[in-house]
Amino acid sequence: MDRAVAPIPMSRTTPKKFLIITSIAEPTAAVLAYAAMPDWHVVLVGDRKGPHRVTDPRITFLDIGQQQRSGFAYAAHCPENHYARKNLGYLHAMAQGAEIIAETDDDNLPLAGWGAEVDFSPRAVAQATGGRYFNAYKVFTDEPVWPRGFPLREITNPVGAALGAATGPAEVAVWQELADDDPDVDAIYRLTRGGRVAFRRGERFVLGSGVYCPFNSQNTFWRREAFAALFLPGRVSMRYCDILRGYIAQRLFWTRGLRLGFGPATVRQARNEHDLMRDFADELAMYRDVEAVVVALEALRPEGTMADGLTAAYAALAAAGLVTPAELAAAQAWASDFCRLVPGP
Repeated sequence: MDRAVAPIPMSRTTPKKFLIITSIAEPTAAVLAYAAMPDWHVVLVGDRKGPHRVTDPRITFLDIGQQQRSGFAYAAHCPENHYARKNLGYLHAMAQGAEIIAETDDDNLPLAGWGAEVDFSPRAVAQATGGRYFNAYKVFTDEPVWPRGFPLREITNPVGAALGAATGPAEVAVWQELADDDPDVDAIYRLTRGGRVAFRRGERFVLGSGVYCPFNSQNTFWRREAFAALFLPGRVSMRYCDILRGYIAQRLFWTRGLRLGFGPATVRQARNEHDLMRDFADELAMYRDVEAVVVALEALRPEGTMADGLTAAYAALAAAGLVTPAELAAAQAWASDFCRLVPGP
């Protein structure tokens, strides 16, 4: 490995499964619950606001100083006070030889069996096909609820992709599992409907090629072959960054025969305090642009590695005015780091 990207020393023997969390607070009950799981190594990524020190030996804490000294090219492009600090946690995990990277937030409490059913071996599962968008929440509840980032004009559209029978083994790149009680929904839902949601246990399924559903960074598991697409954009709002990432990732997966999969709720979100009108303002670009992003991505013909596809996607979005040139530069720096850490396709 290039000395410039030498890994930060870890606090315990390195497993191959890493859980990345970013926070500005001392370790919460949720973070400590994950840290108690022996099969997972928890990496807590701090920010300028804090925390400034974490002493729990079960947690690898990356403060701002360590992030800046990491040697990653991306570190110079990563904004402070932004959720994109998580990118430095992903790169750290890759430097340690991670095979699976999971991600969550400090207000998502794991339910019994969290992570136990995540399986990336080829498997026959039901598949959503026949349209451009599919609301994955419909599989697990009859309530009129939709995931954050779902195109607003599609919420009441009766025509769309439908879930069908398994057609053969699926190669899953990412498993998105749900959150009970206060799931990941947009501010429009919370302001106009609100209320708790208890998802039923349902069977896992995947989206077929050409079918999109937004997925987030709150209870999500990535296999090594998909790591290049982990990049979180830092020049869009924190209410949009993981959604934009998810749409780009899905487009890149299809060229490699990989699929996005969904599973039942395995965390309970005890949501940190939010100003819903501020959330709404932070989501405006998402409401406005997400369908234009899909149009730009569908015109893309990714070639080369997934990292090449990632930079091509950001170049196309920058040309369309959907991200800034600075975002493209950050994606290019990320891709450079990734290619040194995870050689191959």
